[in-house]
Amino acid sequence: MKNNKFKKIFSAATALALAAAMPLCAVACGGKEAGENATPTNTDKYTIPQDYARTYYEVFVRSFSDGNGDGIGDLRGLINNLDYLNDGDDSTTTDLGINGIWLMPIHPSPSYHKYDVKDYYDIDPQYGTLSDFKELIEECEKRGIWVQMDLVLNHTSNQHEWFKAAVASAKAGRDPETDSAMSKYVFVKSDTQPSYGKKWQKVSGTDDYWYLCNFDSSMPDLNLDNEEVREEILTIVKFWLQKGVRSFRLDAVPWACNYSANYNEQNGEFWTWFSENCDRLGREVYGNKTPDLPVYCYNVGEVWGGSQDDINSFFGTGMSCFNYELAANYNRGFSGTVNGKQLAYRLADMQAENQAAALAKDPDAILSNFLSCHDNNRSGSNHFGFDVAKIKQAAALYMLSPGNAYIYYGEEIGAGGDKYGDNDPDSNIRLPFNWGDKSKGIVTVDPPQANYKEKQKLGTWKSQTTDANSVLTFYRQTIKLRNRFPEIARGIITPLALDGNGKIGEQSEILTASGQQYLDYVNAVNKNVSVYSLTYKDSTILIVHNLGTDEAVLDISDAFAGYEVQGELKTRGGKVGLDGSLLKMSGGTVALLAKPAPVTA
Repeated sequence: MKNNKFKKIFSAATALALAAAMPLCAVACGGKEAGENATPTNTDKYTIPQDYARTYYEVFVRSFSDGNGDGIGDLRGLINNLDYLNDGDDSTTTDLGINGIWLMPIHPSPSYHKYDVKDYYDIDPQYGTLSDFKELIEECEKRGIWVQMDLVLNHTSNQHEWFKAAVASAKAGRDPETDSAMSKYVFVKSDTQPSYGKKWQKVSGTDDYWYLCNFDSSMPDLNLDNEEVREEILTIVKFWLQKGVRSFRLDAVPWACNYSANYNEQNGEFWTWFSENCDRLGREVYGNKTPDLPVYCYNVGEVWGGSQDDINSFFGTGMSCFNYELAANYNRGFSGTVNGKQLAYRLADMQAENQAAALAKDPDAILSNFLSCHDNNRSGSNHFGFDVAKIKQAAALYMLSPGNAYIYYGEEIGAGGDKYGDNDPDSNIRLPFNWGDKSKGIVTVDPPQANYKEKQKLGTWKSQTTDANSVLTFYRQTIKLRNRFPEIARGIITPLALDGNGKIGEQSEILTASGQQYLDYVNAVNKNVSVYSLTYKDSTILIVHNLGTDEAVLDISDAFAGYEVQGELKTRGGKVGLDGSLLKMSGGTVALLAKPAPVTA
């Protein structure tokens, strides 16, 4: 069955019926399967709802695959390897099964990272052409992949034509508040650097002109209150939507119309305006293709410097936000739970709190979960010390959570990288993808750091793709579960726990009945087991993670009587099964339970 953009939205009940009829071993059988691969992904037939709840793959194009032989990653290399990400064929077992791609900036830029844009309407020549981009979109659409483009609106490059004109006006001694060119940015005329803002740069060749550049002098901040700037932004958005982009990853969200990393009324107004217009423009472009979406062009924002309240406030503007409270942290959230720094039952509680807070701000909110990205130390090395079991456990935790999952390229093969040493530490976390196969377009530009091999110690794509116990195989299996069960990404989470008799119940009810402060006092298994349900429309599934080393036994006789194991994951072998009403799980396993599909004549 081809998996393409023409698949229609289907009911959760239909999805569950399909999932229940699927063989359990297609998800995770202990040894290698017959055939040339040991990497089951899309071997079952299922239909993925065509909405914004997706599994995204973050691509730094420069470091992914070289398609023209110049040593630099490019769009051609990405196109050549789309079958690795999703080949569009459910009968194959070699693709990841993702259905969204987040492209880090691809616009013309003087830097290697390209977060300083010179031209918002073109592709950087190192990466290819608009014709290449058109082909990329066409190939992604065949595979049911929606493309999300990084859009940098807080600042431009200092080589952007707008900024060149602004500098010329400053050198001509014009008034920053009334000059058309300077008013597109944040210029002041003063004898000294202004006291507000993160960073200011004096205009070379002048005595008293300064411009705001919160991140670097080469990236001047735009004045997003300027009507001409806003009109240009909408033109840019429409341009890329018409070329097939479905959403945007928004850089440096809190810094818009602001001088700090926090939410305030001014930046809240701008992003609300932006989201509303993206929805309007997206509806114009995609309304006939996906007519049942509640929101079109649903974007995700980078909000990491403020509090969780700031993140929740930005949900209220109509965007999603990356869940930094649960990610990129050794001691908390997904990584902290795997590392034993946080009690397992608390994770589901935090997920429920975050989801409820987001939905209170926006009834259409979708959480965005990840482990690491291009700005953070890679989780495989920094969080888990290349411990394969821990890497797998963390993957299962965040990808089986409600909301979108964002996989940073190379994460699925356990790639390492830390922002330590060297002149440009960011390059250490953006190293070339380790294909291990010249035919895949190995990136050779920017020679690897001296300890490159250490950062890739878990092996290459080539060495892992046929290994039944590899990190890559586990990622494929986990994404398959996400694809099979729409409740995972779209469901409302209810945190559960075990009472003194080992029965599963709602956390709040168990605590009330026990009078205890902590659930691990009620049942010690709660320290190592994260258990929760996810309800989407009229269907509820149960997910249990045993992060301990010992067997966990859970009694499902009350709340989940009649449920059966429909999927399992194993980080280091073991068994998952039902013995009557008792769910027995070896250490390091994950179980997904659901009601069986009704038998029809």
